[in-house]
Amino acid sequence: MMIMNDPLEPRPPYASRVLLAVVTEPGQTNPFGTLHGGVLLKLADECGAIAALRHSGRGRITTAAIDSMTFLGPVYVGERLEITAVVTYVGRTSIEARIEIHAEPIEEDQRRLVAVGYALYVALDDSGLHPRPVPPLLLATDAERAEAAMGKARQEIRLMRRRQALERGTATGQARSNLSG
Repeated sequence: MMIMNDPLEPRPPYASRVLLAVVTEPGQTNPFGTLHGGVLLKLADECGAIAALRHSGRGRITTAAIDSMTFLGPVYVGERLEITAVVTYVGRTSIEARIEIHAEPIEEDQRRLVAVGYALYVALDDSGLHPRPVPPLLLATDAERAEAAMGKARQEIRLMRRRQALERGTATGQARSNLSG
C-alpha cells in the first residue's frame, strides 16, 4: 500500500485498481433470464467511482460521463460477475477509469469478457459544488503512456460532445421560450 503525503503527488494506475465481485440475482434480469444492461452500467459506475476516489485520495467525486461501454455478451442469472476498474487518464480535475466486466458460471471456470468501457469522474471540493485538482497520473510503462494518450483523445471528444449538448440545450430552451411568448 502506498502512503501519499502530498495530496497532489503523482499516483500510478495500479494504486487505483479496484475489483468488485457479485452474483447476479433473478430481480436483475429481463424475462429472457439475462441481466439488464442498466444493472451492468450501475456496477461499472460504482467500481469506476471507487477507482477514481482512490486516485483522488479524498473527498467527493461525481460521474461526468460513461462512454464507450461495449456489451460483448449476455450475463445469465446466477453467474458471478467480476468488475475491474483502473485509472487510465487524469486531467486537472477529472479522472478516467477503464472498466472491464467478466462473467462466469459459479459451478465452472469459464470466465468471459462481457463488457468493457470508460467512465469519467470529476473530483469535488468539500462543498460538493466545485471541481478540485487531482493528483497527476504517474506513467511508468509504454502501455500506460499509450492508454493515457488515448484517454486524452477520449476526453477531448467528451468535451466537444458536452459543448454541443449545452449549445443544443440552450437553443432548444430559446426556441421553447419564443413559442410560448
